[in-house]
Amino acid sequence: MPVPPVIIQEVNFLYIILVWTHLIAATFWVGGMLFLSLVAVPLLKQDSDPLSAQRGFVNLARRFRTLVWSALIILVVTGSILLGNVINSWVSIGTWPPVVLTKLALVFLLVVVSLGHDRIIGPKVRTLKSKAASELSIGEGLLLRFAPLLGRLTLLLGLGVLLAAVIMVRSSG
Repeated sequence: MPVPPVIIQEVNFLYIILVWTHLIAATFWVGGMLFLSLVAVPLLKQDSDPLSAQRGFVNLARRFRTLVWSALIILVVTGSILLGNVINSWVSIGTWPPVVLTKLALVFLLVVVSLGHDRIIGPKVRTLKSKAASELSIGEGLLLRFAPLLGRLTLLLGLGVLLAAVIMVRSSG
């Protein structure tokens, strides 16, 4: 029995809204990371008062963090629904296309690194920055030195997820 055109149009409309919502969340999420990395951080590094720059960045990052986690939740929910268009969820995960598995692994790593950055490393770094350099242990000094790399890793993972998404969509049709 053929499906009535009205039902097909409704399904297509819902699918389009779902993809559109997914793309808006991805745009905000990756665009925001690019903005922080390429605009905000370099601009704040030019501030003649390092404490003022740090406060400005912390305020900016806190505001951004709330919005980016909302976007990430939207991405996970919409991505989970859209995944059914790319894979057959009834078959073994081992038969899924490698690009899908790669994207899912990158998303998982991104969430873990982001949580570590936002909930563990970030607060510790803020506390350590209030100490004089002479009061820091070797480990604390290394943490301060390498903490910015975690933010860059988050950006690279995000860009990797985007690349995997493009490959996944462009190779499935």
